[in-house]
Amino acid sequence: GHVFCAGADIKERAGMARQPGDYARHNRIAREYTNCVRECAVPVIAAVNGAALGAGFGLMAACDIMLASDNAVFAMPEIDVGLAGGAAMLTHLVGKSRGRRILFTGERITAQEMYRLGVIECCVPRAALMEEALKLARTIAAKSPMAMRLAKKAYNVCENMPQRDGYRFEQDITVQLSHTEDAQEAQRAFVEKRKPVFKGR
Repeated sequence: GHVFCAGADIKERAGMARQPGDYARHNRIAREYTNCVRECAVPVIAAVNGAALGAGFGLMAACDIMLASDNAVFAMPEIDVGLAGGAAMLTHLVGKSRGRRILFTGERITAQEMYRLGVIECCVPRAALMEEALKLARTIAAKSPMAMRLAKKAYNVCENMPQRDGYRFEQDITVQLSHTEDAQEAQRAFVEKRKPVFKGR
């Protein structure tokens, strides 16, 4: 519909507080779902077509590349219902002051502002959003599947490492990939000025 993901159902959450273990179990499921998206072997593109609130904002943030329609809004409204959530995700998306403002106020941010901040890749009319996402997906899908999987792994690992260690880790992956048929095919295709034909090995 017109909402990307509105986050938790507050009525459901209110009932959970009375059932021992339910609240923590529900949180664990939501947390692991976003971790699955982040750790998915292939890149995941978020096409945010409306409100991305709370856990919905977190779901978007778990994706590799984020696009949005010009009617999309983003917020971490947990503070408005006596809860707190989103700090771990916000520290990777925006600077200290903006992240804390989002977390402490619960205010909504427009797609235009998220684009200005460099959080999302584009802010397009809703009718153009899926085509924009699919265009990007086709570009990514045309690359070597082995290189893409390891490039995503490298990014996920390196973002939490010191630069020196991250660069060493990334270079080890480059050496590993240099021995693949796909890398050799890509280099031949570059020299021969043609599109490569990847076999995923």
